[in-house]
Amino acid sequence: MTEKRVKSTKKVTRKRAVTRKAKPKSVFQMLEDSVVGKPIEIANKTFLASLGLVSTMQTEFTKFQSDFEKTFEKLVKDGEKARARYRAGFRDFREDVKDFGVDVVEDVVEVKDRVVENVKSAASS
Repeated sequence: MTEKRVKSTKKVTRKRAVTRKAKPKSVFQMLEDSVVGKPIEIANKTFLASLGLVSTMQTEFTKFQSDFEKTFEKLVKDGEKARARYRAGFRDFREDVKDFGVDVVEDVVEVKDRVVENVKSAASS
């Protein structure tokens, strides 16, 4: 048996080995072992702590605002009920004052009539 080798027209290329570059160091990493490394680390932690504080304050403020809105709405409803109750009481009070005024006018008219009759009877005697 004779074998024939078929030549491929396709070129075989070798894969290049991928060289990975080391990630560049951050400024902090470059200064980490120097004299300024510790203050930079403290400043970084302080900055992160302040970000955490801002985040916490936003969360608490949102909760506070939500609680305040609920409380405010409850107070508004209570105020509306109280106003309705006071208005009804005020209407009743106004009616009582009006009735009292009518009674006073009637009493004054009766007293006036008696005085006029007494004056007439005194003048005729």
